[in-house]
Amino acid sequence: MTRIRALCISLSIWLLAFSASANTQPALSLTEVSPGIYFHQGKIADLFSTQFDPVANITVIIGEEAVAVIDTGGSRRAGEMLYRAIRQITALPIRYVINTHVHPDHNFGNQAFVSENPEFIAHARYAGDFDAKANYYLQRLSAPWFEGTTPVAATRLIEKDADIDLGQRRLKLIAHERAHTRHDLTVFDVNSETLIAGDLLFVDHVPSLDGSLIGWLSVISTLNTMPYQRVIPGHGPIQTGKNAFDAQTHYLRSLAQEVRAAINQNIDINTASLTVLRSHADNWKLFEQFHGRNVIQAYKELEWE
Repeated sequence: MTRIRALCISLSIWLLAFSASANTQPALSLTEVSPGIYFHQGKIADLFSTQFDPVANITVIIGEEAVAVIDTGGSRRAGEMLYRAIRQITALPIRYVINTHVHPDHNFGNQAFVSENPEFIAHARYAGDFDAKANYYLQRLSAPWFEGTTPVAATRLIEKDADIDLGQRRLKLIAHERAHTRHDLTVFDVNSETLIAGDLLFVDHVPSLDGSLIGWLSVISTLNTMPYQRVIPGHGPIQTGKNAFDAQTHYLRSLAQEVRAAINQNIDINTASLTVLRSHADNWKLFEQFHGRNVIQAYKELEWE
């Protein structure tokens, strides 16, 4: 009996320590980049091989009446750290959680916001891909940091364009045609002329193609016509001025050109993935992890032109 009582006491102490550790987990760092716009720059790393999150950028926009969060990190813990950071800044209700696309580094922190009962907003085609891929992504996230993560689906889907009002602060949501993925959603803060591009823009991190190369180049042309003063990418530092997309555009155009050349020379897809556009390797981080897949994706698309 004494031994059982001792074990119970030990277990209680462990649970209290675990609870205290969870409650003292630090808040995520947020930097105010324009009045009412807060930004966390994720580290440039592959979510599936990193030991901790976030690896994608996160944006928080605060109006006079409510808060919108654009992307929430790739794990429950990252989402909880983000939630604590927001609550250190404002007590306003978090009415909107906007997911720019289905990749888990951008939305697996959603569960930290369920208690706020927000609208979880995404592109109309997001839902099908989320249902098809969420469990697969979750199974690949094996590091301890990702324990307890439960994907949360969108509750509101955007077919084309939509506006939301945070109180004297209008956000324009745009659902794009197939580009980085087939369900990219961007957010434009009208007050500050800030474009939150999600993974339609990569900076430093090599672009990752999961949709249409030709479509992506077309969407970039459309985004470049918008009256933005700054662009918050999905990965990498904030960009200002009208050359925000230039480096990525050069990579994507070069990818299209060299893949077409490989196809015309009857170079097979596997060989192309190892040889095409290697001259760009020093220009981008994570090039070896993602570039070969980009070549394969582009080859599959362009061989049918």
